[in-house]
Amino acid sequence: MKDIWMLPKYSVTATLQCAGNRRTAMSKIKTVKGVGWDVSAIGNAIWGGAKLSDVLELVGIPKLTSVTRFGGRHVEFISVDKCKEENGGPYKASIPLSQATNPEADVLLAYEMNGEPLNRDHGYPLRVVVPSVIGARSVKWLEDINIIAEECQGLFMQKDYKMFPPSVNWDNIDWSTRRPQMDFPVQCVICSLEDVSTVKPGKDQERFAVQTGETA
Repeated sequence: MKDIWMLPKYSVTATLQCAGNRRTAMSKIKTVKGVGWDVSAIGNAIWGGAKLSDVLELVGIPKLTSVTRFGGRHVEFISVDKCKEENGGPYKASIPLSQATNPEADVLLAYEMNGEPLNRDHGYPLRVVVPSVIGARSVKWLEDINIIAEECQGLFMQKDYKMFPPSVNWDNIDWSTRRPQMDFPVQCVICSLEDVSTVKPGKDQERFAVQTGETA
């Protein structure tokens, strides 16, 4: 941690969102598995920490590297957190080395959130923040970083968080036919109104337009 604290500190505003956000709405069309998130699996914060590209440079991996001389193409993050899905092993995920070594990708090893030290729930003392990628790759309670030749083989990379066509179901799924989900468009959430709320024409409509940034 002392070595990381000595590196230049960057602040990155990033929205982290679970790939299963609005899973309850999906289930209204076709039942899906997983935690029954409504619209709440999303959050925005100002993260403070060292850029992963600077940390990797400390161990001899230059910026904008796609493959190391030993064949490493991916950066794997290992958490202290143990989970039943990994048979009691640690939670883990990976991102491409080209993304990890690109300073403009803003991948952080974060130790602050909104100007304060990370608290336990958000990954104290150190977590990964990977902007514009599903939240499952922003590993909390970071313990180890590995440079590996292939994508992380953890369950949440290989047998979860993948996109399949409607013809695929739990009886005929072949996980190996799809790559792990990474890039993910951030959704918006209107918190001041429920799905059943009605907006009346006039002042209410104008106030709603201002809150949401829409044109009345």
